[in-house]
Amino acid sequence: MWFSSPLNSPLLWPTFRTVGGLLGIALVALLVIERRHLRELHRRELWRRLFTWVLIAPVYVLAVLGGRIPTLLLVTVIVFQGLREYSKLVGLPRTYRWVLLGMGLLAAPAALHSALAFYALPALLLVVATLQPLVFQGQKAGVRDLAFAAFGWGYLAWLLGHFMLIYVQPEMGPGLLLALGLAVALSDVGAFTVGKLLGKHKLAPRLSPNKTWEGAAGNLVGAAIGIGLMRSAVPANFPWPLLLLLPLVVALGAVWGDLLESAIKREFQAKDAGTWLPGFGGLLDRVDSLVLVTPLVYYLAKLSGQV
Repeated sequence: MWFSSPLNSPLLWPTFRTVGGLLGIALVALLVIERRHLRELHRRELWRRLFTWVLIAPVYVLAVLGGRIPTLLLVTVIVFQGLREYSKLVGLPRTYRWVLLGMGLLAAPAALHSALAFYALPALLLVVATLQPLVFQGQKAGVRDLAFAAFGWGYLAWLLGHFMLIYVQPEMGPGLLLALGLAVALSDVGAFTVGKLLGKHKLAPRLSPNKTWEGAAGNLVGAAIGIGLMRSAVPANFPWPLLLLLPLVVALGAVWGDLLESAIKREFQAKDAGTWLPGFGGLLDRVDSLVLVTPLVYYLAKLSGQV
């Protein structure tokens, strides 16, 4: 359906109870951790992160349960803002930025229209993109800008377009996306918490010195908890071997996506991709895990014959 009322979905209230309960537990834990800084709580990073979660969690849930158009709008906003931050991060000229943003808005609608259109889109856009250094001849490093623009489109617009390919799967899409949303969120929380408490062995010291193997294990634990808590949202006929693999795929995608964004930021000597989300930095800093998790889960389901 193009539009549907989230209130009519049997997934709404169970999801809100689960997410609300987790946010409540997080608030209590935060107050205990920051008990010596309660007067300046609003300035603390953990408080800003929790506040951001309180804002984005219901937006995600309501969009996914609101029909194709709200879900498409959610993905479009993520792609648009992510490409804005990416373009600024890698230093694309203004002309290239506008072309990249315009091309980026095509991926999710193409996925919503048909898988064939979605898969054909990269070839078509790559051919069009090769005209950029020819049209903007006065632009220095035109081929370099073309390379970064093409990568940015594939990295954000095309990979996140798989979100819509999952969504349109009958009897599976919205529920699976809700489960993935919580699994990705708790995967990141698990990595942060375990890494802070137990992290000793560096995972990728040249890319991200703060990430550890212990934190990567926390990714897997968090993903497993997220999938477990949202098991009821996944269709009952979803194969259990595939369900058991989901936490591993989510954790792998989360670590992969995080390190990839770290590599991009280190290349251009930036700490954060932006300032859009309090406590996290840019929107790209928040969705870097989802960027890789979404296509990995889609192709896992496709290989298993579920899509």
